[in-house]
Amino acid sequence: MSTVTADSSRYGRFMTGLLRITLRLDTFIHTLYPTDFNPLYYTGGLSNLFLFILVLSGIFLFFYYEASLAAAFESVRYISDEVPYGGIIRGVHRYAADGFIVAILLHLFRNWFTDRHLFSRDNPWISGMFLLLFGGLIGFTGYQLVWDERAQVLTTMFLAMLRSIPLAGDGLAKIFMGGVGIGEGTLVRILFLHIVPASTLYVMLWWHYLRLRHPKVWPPGVWVLLVVGLVFLLAGVIPATSGQPATPAARPTSFPMDVFFMVPFWLLNWLSPGAVVVLGVLLFVGGLAVPYFSRRETAPQMGVRHAGVAQVIDGNCTGCELCYFDCPYNAIVMVPSPGPGLSKAAANRTLLAVILESRCVECGICIGACPFEALELPKFMERDVRIEIAQAVQA
Repeated sequence: MSTVTADSSRYGRFMTGLLRITLRLDTFIHTLYPTDFNPLYYTGGLSNLFLFILVLSGIFLFFYYEASLAAAFESVRYISDEVPYGGIIRGVHRYAADGFIVAILLHLFRNWFTDRHLFSRDNPWISGMFLLLFGGLIGFTGYQLVWDERAQVLTTMFLAMLRSIPLAGDGLAKIFMGGVGIGEGTLVRILFLHIVPASTLYVMLWWHYLRLRHPKVWPPGVWVLLVVGLVFLLAGVIPATSGQPATPAARPTSFPMDVFFMVPFWLLNWLSPGAVVVLGVLLFVGGLAVPYFSRRETAPQMGVRHAGVAQVIDGNCTGCELCYFDCPYNAIVMVPSPGPGLSKAAANRTLLAVILESRCVECGICIGACPFEALELPKFMERDVRIEIAQAVQA
């Protein structure tokens, strides 16, 4: 038991250090921008913006793409060289994909370091892990669709990783290829794995926002203009290019690597395909378990939570619904009042606030929203805070 406690304590201290670094970074950014324009406050919205750009540019590219071994490379070349503004749109699609992953990772780490993944907030975290997984798959298959030498090598490496999976590996490889080897059906399957998961992202976003009452789904206009301008600038200055066409005899020893989508293949320089698969599974499962790790060092009497689930003081509740509308996590519902309250303001109420304990994250927002002192955090009472402040001043 002492070992577990010690490990939890080290984890808590480590995460507390990261939280302090995050807050210092916010403070520094606020010296450059007004608080409302801090880009780290809108990493989720920036992810949505990049996804929107990806969808629009992807639809344009889809009109010209041909999913066959003989025509795929030539169709991409035709888009880049002969379709009006096709090279720009292809570059926008490529750089928006990188921006999407960067924004997701910033969103993930910021919410991890600032405790926004604990208790009933585990639902957005878990859905976010699946969004990251699907985003990586979509980016990888996008590189395969070009069907140049790099795409051919990536496909060979991916098949080796599939075959390393015990029992099901060979079957999965055949399903992916459409037979015993790479054939005309392979690129059709890759295109399917590129488009269908991309469409599924919006279902996952619904899951991601399901418990959030006021999600920041879009960044401020200034960041929209900056991001759109940046991806177009990169697409013009550093165009997206292809390598040599894929051929059965092609055996390139190196190729340009996108650090956001090709890290597993880079690891194959040192690890076996099976080890890379195991590492990926462990990282993903570990990510899903993060909300359930012991988080901060707390006194024994505090238990697992920090401030206690919010409680309604029945006699003071007026049924005004301010707490209901302000709660970001849908943890408050309004029900018909069984009777009048005790205070004068609550004498004629028709509704009563009820806390859903399984959803409360003890943030205290409802306390600030209530003007009638009808809510409290039982482990973080105002009188106790005043006592602690007085003792700190005296010390």
